[in-house]
Amino acid sequence: MSALYIHIPFCKQKCHYCNFFSTVSIKNKSEIVEAIISEIEQQKNYLQSNILETIYFGGGTPSILNDNELYSIFKKIHEVFVLKKNCEISFEANPDDITTDKLLLYKQLGINRLSIGIQSFNDTILKKLNRSHNSKDAISAIELSKKYGFDNLNIDLIYGIPGLSDKLWKEELNIFLKFNIPHLSAYSLTIEPKTALDILIKKKKYPNLIEEESISHFNYLIKFLERNGFNQYEISNFSKLGKESKHNCNYWKNQPYLGVGPSANSFNIVSRQWNHSSINLYLENIKLGNEYKAKEVLTLDDRFNEYIMLGLRTSWGIDFNIIKDTFGIKYKNHLETYFNDNSNYFQKSNSNIVLARNYRMLADRIASELFK
Repeated sequence: MSALYIHIPFCKQKCHYCNFFSTVSIKNKSEIVEAIISEIEQQKNYLQSNILETIYFGGGTPSILNDNELYSIFKKIHEVFVLKKNCEISFEANPDDITTDKLLLYKQLGINRLSIGIQSFNDTILKKLNRSHNSKDAISAIELSKKYGFDNLNIDLIYGIPGLSDKLWKEELNIFLKFNIPHLSAYSLTIEPKTALDILIKKKKYPNLIEEESISHFNYLIKFLERNGFNQYEISNFSKLGKESKHNCNYWKNQPYLGVGPSANSFNIVSRQWNHSSINLYLENIKLGNEYKAKEVLTLDDRFNEYIMLGLRTSWGIDFNIIKDTFGIKYKNHLETYFNDNSNYFQKSNSNIVLARNYRMLADRIASELFK
């Protein structure tokens, strides 16, 4: 399976919690689009196959691109790659960017999955997060997207936010359910270093996060969505049957992908490479014809650790047979020893183990204990 990720590093305004590479200045937008097109050409042989099963536009805010910029990128994609029948093409959008004209353009370009950054349906909470939209925009975006046939729809919600009581969180989820959306990505608010949120908390201008509230929201989220026919196929992702994000599953199953754009990284099983997290350095690199900022050849331990870290976050978990066949018997023995000593963490089915519900929020910690 081959996948393409395109990072669009522009936003109308920076959310307090966001640590993804982006900028609110759009003075280099046309140059970045041209550089992304050049990079697609430069990197066309990175993947073993030129047949794409998934494409994902992330950011930043891809919906900030105008018609001509999107046409140009898609033109290059079709020149360089073959898109498999029913190729999943996902596109992240802000609610306040979604209009009839844009949705018609997305349809024309073949975009068949929208991911809308709602984050909350509560105006007070949205202001706390420094979002550029309001609750009316959020509801309008969902209704308009469904009206124009975007049934493969995801929205993002954030929990663990100061001021988001259990009652308000339940209201958020009830609103989500009302719209019959087949996929939800739900994330706990976290303090990432050097973000506005980190600075505001240190200056005591924003309340400290309360871990117990986040855990309470997470536990309710799992039970609520399970009751309503959703599968938690990854720690933060829930879907109706057949509506999982194919592109993100590709990441979690350690399959190869090409990433283009500032800060984007690529993975081809044995190595990883990544671009500059800088507009100017990225543009300079592409103009010079350099393939990437840096490259890391992965050791067997690195690959094992990634498999463990990603597998524990998913509903398919870790397969002992894959461990043995891919990494060797000593890695299988290492995993079995840990499993035997901590069997309460897991559920076992044939050769696979997955995290038990009560331990899903501890996936990263448990993975780190298994690392070699």
